[in-house]
Amino acid sequence: MNENIKQSLLRGRLVLLLGAGASYGSKMSNGKDIPLGLETAKILADMIGEKYCQEPLSDVYNVVKETIGEHQLHTKMESLFKHITPTKNYIEILKYPFFRIYSLNIDDAMENAKTHNRGLKFNVRLRNDKIIEPDQLYRTIDYIKLNGDINRVTDGFIFSSQEYAKGSAKAPLWYEEVARDFTKYTFLFIGTELNEPLFHHMVESYSSKSHTADFKSYLITPSINSIRKRSLASSKVEHIKGTMSDFVAWLKSEFESVPTPLDVLWNVRPSIATMLSQADGIKEDKHIKILSSITPIHRSSLSLIQQNPSLSGVKEFYKGFKPTWQDIIENVPAILTSTENLYNIFESTPPPLSLYLVTGSAGCGKSTTLKQLALHLSESKNMNVYFIEEYTKILNKVVDELDERNSSSYYLFFDRIGDFASQISEIISKDKSFKVIFISAENPNNWIMRVKEHLSDKLTKQIDISKIVDQDADRILAKVEEYGNWTRLSKLSKKRRRFELLKRSKKQLLIGLMEATSGEGYIDLIKKEYSAIKNKSQRFLLILSGLATRERVVASESTLSRALDFLGLESNVYFLSGFLEGTLKYSNGNVTTRHKVYIDKLFERHVSQKDLHSAIVAYLKSFTVYDFPIAINISKSEMAIYKSLVNAKLLNKLFSGNETFILSIYELYEKDFEKEGLFLMQYGLALRTFSKDDEALEKLKIAHIAYPENPQVEHSLAHQKLIIACKTHDENYAMLLLAEAQAVLKRLDRAGIQIYDTYPITALSESHVQILDKFGQKESALIHAKIYFNQIDKTKNVLENERLQKTLAKLLKYTTTTKWVNS
Repeated sequence: MNENIKQSLLRGRLVLLLGAGASYGSKMSNGKDIPLGLETAKILADMIGEKYCQEPLSDVYNVVKETIGEHQLHTKMESLFKHITPTKNYIEILKYPFFRIYSLNIDDAMENAKTHNRGLKFNVRLRNDKIIEPDQLYRTIDYIKLNGDINRVTDGFIFSSQEYAKGSAKAPLWYEEVARDFTKYTFLFIGTELNEPLFHHMVESYSSKSHTADFKSYLITPSINSIRKRSLASSKVEHIKGTMSDFVAWLKSEFESVPTPLDVLWNVRPSIATMLSQADGIKEDKHIKILSSITPIHRSSLSLIQQNPSLSGVKEFYKGFKPTWQDIIENVPAILTSTENLYNIFESTPPPLSLYLVTGSAGCGKSTTLKQLALHLSESKNMNVYFIEEYTKILNKVVDELDERNSSSYYLFFDRIGDFASQISEIISKDKSFKVIFISAENPNNWIMRVKEHLSDKLTKQIDISKIVDQDADRILAKVEEYGNWTRLSKLSKKRRRFELLKRSKKQLLIGLMEATSGEGYIDLIKKEYSAIKNKSQRFLLILSGLATRERVVASESTLSRALDFLGLESNVYFLSGFLEGTLKYSNGNVTTRHKVYIDKLFERHVSQKDLHSAIVAYLKSFTVYDFPIAINISKSEMAIYKSLVNAKLLNKLFSGNETFILSIYELYEKDFEKEGLFLMQYGLALRTFSKDDEALEKLKIAHIAYPENPQVEHSLAHQKLIIACKTHDENYAMLLLAEAQAVLKRLDRAGIQIYDTYPITALSESHVQILDKFGQKESALIHAKIYFNQIDKTKNVLENERLQKTLAKLLKYTTTTKWVNS
């Protein structure tokens, strides 16, 4: 064994693949040793009276199946491989936090070993099961049985050459996944000579498109001939002489105590490990789920977060990336006047349930300011500070947990207040905490359009940081000289440098910095950089990662790898990322790109719609490997990406209303996502966009069948009925649709449910009056217009909601003119 194997285990990147030899010593239900490959072949040959002459198991198995039938063969196989007593090696192996364990065996020895490890979360997957992403907290072991499971004999086994061929014709999902994993993680093969045709077929298929020079795997067998050894070495597999027992003995000697999932988290996600290590031994899933969304802000714990060093020496922050916590600790970004003003605001501690909002346009430095303020408060106040960097649906439980853990007030930071608006509103209005102080940020337009109506009456103070002032120039330039690209600026006079920075930063600080250091316009700079990427795989990796950046989340290596493979491109994300330093970066299995502003301009100006369409199609394809509902089988970041890829409004914006590109995405995956209500709902909304109303109605009906109690789906379906009712000339049909929609929308309105930036009552009131007017029921239309007007006028925060105001104006105009106007 060696140090690479040890470090791969400690960093959650070691994968086991077990063959028949790994089960050696396990006992059948009759107490005898479990048979290995050749022994199994002989037992099966004896069943049909054939002399066994060292034929491969695959040949013998196939002949026996043809001779005695599948049922009798399966019964025999169950007597050989079911109810197996595992070796101590298997029991010991399950104590360690492996990334995944794959097996070529069909016996149930490992499942029975699990019973000796109380509290272990252990899942068995078969080759055609839907893909499940690994537990991000490393507490769960997925055991994937590639060739079949004795407990599911009806699913069949892969033994015979025909079955190998069938598997190659339509690759099982987990065979594809193991091949992808082989190009990304350290594999340890035990008890197999790696003569599995289907496995080799899949690995070679992926390896041919993936640069694997940086990854080495290992094969543990007692012996191997030189030709075989050299053949394996060509596939980056190194032979280690030994057995399963030797490997287990090495683990025991190498580690004084068995590494825990928390030990792995310290190496991979130290901020989460910090929270979990302080959790007083509580291990319930719900508790860990709450804690995992929180980053405690303290210099000592943040210093544990390791960043990949830049090869160029220029800090990535000055290449257009969002600041890391390491950047904040090292004072890489300048502390601007607006940030100092924030420090002064918090000289005195606000009361609990205060809400502070930092506003500014994209790229002005909101994320930097929030992080600087969070670290400042953690060091200047005797108070705890926490940061939520990913969206969570359980903010109220996060607050409950932090209230319990803190004896006095604490600060809770998060970016994009719009994501949490309704939850914050409820916490403040219902006094659900007596300790939390909220500090967040938002784009001014989002604040006005989506958030203000929820939180304007709960806001303590709003601070805008859109503009930098003259005295900030010297601070920024000093930091650029130390950490950024100083070549161009060094040739200018001090006065000229200040002028360049201030002039260019009047647009946005991010753009100003990049233009000042490069001497080029931002758009020209993006074009130049993108044009320089000649490799198609690298270019599509940037596009795919950029789709995640637009949602302000990281992109997962696993999903990106699948998407690149579906495009027929090289799919080793780690390797490709090395060529795009400065544009994107790889860290612990995730990829981030430059700021959203950069990606938006890139997509608007330089990425062809054809390439963008191909990228989205491939990205969506990568989500088809998961079971439904997708939301519970992927991370929060991945879910944000998936939702954006199927969002009709966002696709309409990306493709500038190109009907062919937009609808073709939904058409391609209509069957794959036929059980996914979100996809079907957005398909219906996309059809509505292009006035395909009857088709939209059918898609929304199917979405409602898939998600009958989802308010967004209910609202969309009811609204579509109103749209058709307003257009049809069949009065009976219109009134039927109106009645159906009215029942749903009134119920949603009574429940106080808001759908995105509107209310059920707006769609209902406008359509109801319009339909009555259209069919000559003027008196009834006037009565309903007045009723709806009075009802909406009493809505909370009505003055803050532009949509409600627009509806009120229409209703008022109708009551005075008896003419309905849609504009």
